Amino acid sequence: MALPENFLADVARICGAAHLVAGDEVRPIGGAGYRPAASCAPGSADEIAEIVRADDEYAVPILPFGGGTAFDYGEAPPAEALALSMRRLDKLVAYEPADLVVTAQAGMTFGELQAALFEHGQWLPLDAPPEATLGGLLATDRSGPRRLGYGTLRDMLLGLTVVNGDGIARKSGGRVVKNVTGYALEKLHLGALGTLGVITECTFKLRPRPETHSVQELEAPDFAGGFALCRDLAKRLPFAAASAGFPGKPFRAQFAVEASPPDQARVLRELQEAVEKAGAGFAVKELEAEGIEADLAPARPRRLQAVTLTDGRTVEPELAARLAWPARAQDFPAQMQKLDVWAGERGFGLLMAFFDFPTRAVAELYFKLDDGAAAPDLGAVLDALRSEGAAATVVWQAPRLPRERSAFGPPREEWDLMRTLKLALDPRGLLNPGRFVGGF
Repeated sequence: MALPENFLADVARICGAAHLVAGDEVRPIGGAGYRPAASCAPGSADEIAEIVRADDEYAVPILPFGGGTAFDYGEAPPAEALALSMRRLDKLVAYEPADLVVTAQAGMTFGELQAALFEHGQWLPLDAPPEATLGGLLATDRSGPRRLGYGTLRDMLLGLTVVNGDGIARKSGGRVVKNVTGYALEKLHLGALGTLGVITECTFKLRPRPETHSVQELEAPDFAGGFALCRDLAKRLPFAAASAGFPGKPFRAQFAVEASPPDQARVLRELQEAVEKAGAGFAVKELEAEGIEADLAPARPRRLQAVTLTDGRTVEPELAARLAWPARAQDFPAQMQKLDVWAGERGFGLLMAFFDFPTRAVAELYFKLDDGAAAPDLGAVLDALRSEGAAATVVWQAPRLPRERSAFGPPREEWDLMRTLKLALDPRGLLNPGRFVGGF
C-alpha cells in the first residue's frame, strides 16, 4: 500500500523532489532490512516542522532516523510509513573551545563531531560507532562503558531543539553549563526513540581529551575470583571504563585508564600490584585498543570466530539476540549462572555476557550449534529473566526469531505517565508510533 499521493506531493514541495524517494527505490534501514513506504531528507528544522504539520491531515507514521546503527532497537516499525532521514542536518552550529560547549545538528555523525573536537584537545567521552548520528545516540540513550568515569549522556546534554508532533519546533535547556531556567524538558527525549519529537539540534558539555590512554586486560583462573577482584578495583581506582566477561575459563576483564601521565602511571602501578597480590593465575597486560570491547557497537547479524567445542568440533555461532538491563555488581554472577542454564534449556548454544561497571549487564545469546535444531525460545528466556527482577530489554534480535514478547518487558506503573507525555507532545501519534514501551 502506497502513501497518499497528496501527502507525498507536499513532502516533495517542502524538502525538494530530489530528496524524496518512494516505492521500490527506497533503501532498507537497519540490520533487519526494514523498508519504509517512502523516505525523505529534509534540510532544516523548519522543513521537518512543515512536513509534520502537513501530515496532520493524513496521519502517516513518521520515522526519524540517522545512521541506522540502532534502528532495530525497540518494537517493530509500522509497515507503511515515511522515514525521515537526518543526513542533511549535519552541521556544526556553534563551538567555543574555551567554554567546553558545542552545538551541532542532530544528523552530524559522532565521528565527525569527535574529529572537530580533537583538533582542540577536547571530546565527548562516549563509546559509540563513528557513523551513528548525534540524534540517534540521544534517541537511544547510548553512553557506553565510559559511563563509569565520565557519567552518562544525560550528564553531558545541555539543550535540544525538537520538532514535536504538533509540528512546532521548541528549544529547551541552553548553551551554557550552568543553566537553571525552567524544566529540563530536553531530558525527556533521551531514550524516547523519537516518539516525543524529532531532535534537530543538540548542545553538549565537553571534556578535555586525556593526555594518555591505555586499555588493560585482566586474566584470572576462574570467574568468581576474577569478578571479585574487578569489583574491588572498580571501586577504588579511577578507571574510565571497566567491563567483566562471562563465562570465563579463563576469566577476562578490561579496564580503560585515561588520565594525565603521572596519574596514569599511578593507576597502572596500583593495578599491577593488586593483580600480583591476587595470586597464581592472575595476570594483566596492555591491549592495543581505543576502548574496551563490551557494548561498543550495536548488535548486528554476525557470527563469532570459530569456536572449538569440548568434543573437538569447530563451529561459528550465530548471534540470535542481545539483551541489556540495569544490574548490581553483587547480583550479576548469580543472574548469569541462571541465565546460562535457561539459555541452554531453551535451545541457545552459547551465552556471552558483560558487566559494564557500575550498573549495566549485557548478554548475547547465540543459536544452538547442533545442525537441524529447532529455533530457540527467546520468549521463555525473557520470562525467566524478568521474573527474577531483571528489567531486561531486547536491544537486538535476529530477524528470523519470532517477536513473542515486548522488547521492553511487561507494563510497569510509570508507563501511564509516559503515555500522558506522549499524548501531550505528539497528540496524533505521528512520530515512531508503536515502537516504544507500551506500544506508543
